Amino acid sequence: MRPHTRVLSIVSLLFITHLFQIGLFAGGFWIAGAWFGIGGFEGPDMAHLLDYLYFSAVMYTSLGIGDIVPTGHLRFLAGVEALNGLLMIAWSASFLFATMNRLWDWEPCVEPKD
Repeated sequence: MRPHTRVLSIVSLLFITHLFQIGLFAGGFWIAGAWFGIGGFEGPDMAHLLDYLYFSAVMYTSLGIGDIVPTGHLRFLAGVEALNGLLMIAWSASFLFATMNRLWDWEPCVEPKD
């Protein structure tokens, strides 16, 4: 596999992995709020799956828009997701950099002529 194709494959896999984790946390928010009743949300109604995915993506990326606010013990789960997202995004960036550094041949900078 060519280096550029391999890097593109790794980026795609990392993206899908992050989306999967966002989905897991969205399911966790829904289960914790609807089934266990340990908290809820203030702001727009959380009526659809996409609402939970949106909130989870905002927390995972530490964007913190604030239009939907967790209440009760869901605040702790939101903090855990933000910390997990921060660590996983940073790890993905460093892993991708290390992979690119290993796969691609970097040409040295050209010395200026006097």
